[in-house]
Amino acid sequence: MLCDFHLHTHQSDGIIPPTTLLGLVRRAGVDFFAVTDHDTLAGYAALRGSLGLVAGVELTSGLAGREIHLVALGIDPDHAPFTTLLADIRAIRLERLAVLTARLPPAVGRGLNLKAICTNPEFAHVSAFGRLHLAKMLVKLGGVASIHAAFADHLGDDYTVDAGLPAYPHPTICCAAIHAAGGVAILAHPGIYGTVERAAELIELGCDGLEISHPNLDPELASKLSGLAESRGLLASSGSDLHFPGARKPGAWSLPDARVLPLLQRLGLMD
Repeated sequence: MLCDFHLHTHQSDGIIPPTTLLGLVRRAGVDFFAVTDHDTLAGYAALRGSLGLVAGVELTSGLAGREIHLVALGIDPDHAPFTTLLADIRAIRLERLAVLTARLPPAVGRGLNLKAICTNPEFAHVSAFGRLHLAKMLVKLGGVASIHAAFADHLGDDYTVDAGLPAYPHPTICCAAIHAAGGVAILAHPGIYGTVERAAELIELGCDGLEISHPNLDPELASKLSGLAESRGLLASSGSDLHFPGARKPGAWSLPDARVLPLLQRLGLMD
């Protein structure tokens, strides 16, 4: 059985239209999957009713100035307080983007502003804007040589940790909202936090489980995260974090049936 509970479309920072993503999922033989765009259900809505699709979204929360991403699975997509929270987070995204754009050196920003980003015809399909869209515009205007350079020199996490940027909601708030909407809260790509101890601290803020299989996860840390999930009775999830067609394939990070079964049962997908 193949599962992939972390996939993106062009509604957020991916480049794949929802219908194209569905084709990739079907060709890979994935049984259960979730479209988890950042802070928007638009990608999910485009495929709503598709066989094997689970309602999902990747929420952006914040802790000590750092982004903490949470995958919400099995939520009621029509739960008004939850969709209001998503709208609020998207608004914060825009506020932060405006501040980051205004901070850029003139030679880099080239007169760019938030309106120019949001009205760019290339982004007409985007529901949730973020730093990647700003980076793409900087490359287009010639302010930076590449998206990598934009993040390395201006937009990376080290440049977004300060009180001058509007704060994302605390993880506990996001987890509570996920639960109120009937879903489960999964700590996304915990490998980025470097240690199992740090992942455990974040899980204690309200998560029901974590991704124990995802791209670029160190094997030793993967083993420790798997042990953490097992010892604490946490739900084990996995995902390709796919943003564009390439080396990452839907379902390629799927877990053995026995490990994913508790999550599938919690989501009402299996008895």
